[in-house]
Amino acid sequence: MTTPKSAKPETGRRRTQEERSATTREKVIQAAIDCIVEEGLHNTTAARIAARSGVTWGAIAHQFGDKDSVFFAVVERNADIYQRHLAAAMEAAGASSAERVSALIDVTWSYINEPASYAFNELIIHNRASSNAKIVEQQDELSNKLMKSVWERLFGGFDIPAEKLETARNFVLATLQGLSLMRLITHRRPKFKKEIAALKQFAAQMLAPDA
Repeated sequence: MTTPKSAKPETGRRRTQEERSATTREKVIQAAIDCIVEEGLHNTTAARIAARSGVTWGAIAHQFGDKDSVFFAVVERNADIYQRHLAAAMEAAGASSAERVSALIDVTWSYINEPASYAFNELIIHNRASSNAKIVEQQDELSNKLMKSVWERLFGGFDIPAEKLETARNFVLATLQGLSLMRLITHRRPKFKKEIAALKQFAAQMLAPDA
């Protein structure tokens, strides 16, 4: 069957305003993350975000409001990434506490080394002196309450005392954050495989029933 000459081939569906706004929002958030990671927070100005995203600051302000709102969107993006990593950890968790802490360390290490996590840490330092209570609250929710709830869900069935679980959680997070910081101050970008393996072993011992 031949196609009538008057018929025009489908050229594709036009994007809706909502889809265009989502694309713009993604460009701006990613540009802010890249700028914080590569140029530092103090150099992440409205002009630099606009230049890196290819979106005028007027359009950015229309969608976000101000630069602090862009930063808050970065925090929210980090939370989204964190949640995806944690979901993967829950799926990969084994039956024993040692298997579960190993899976959690792997996924937390992967998350910590995301560019969005680096940007998040920069914002934590910045907001120590900030009056933006919304961002500070979101950071606390992500850094403390969410991680605490995940550890309780993973290890709640092992009758591990709360104080012991908190000590193990703080030790694991502090170690991983320290290793991540060491990666930032060297050009070699080490993977720390032996250190991660040692951390898993020690954390498993900390969570063992007779520890």
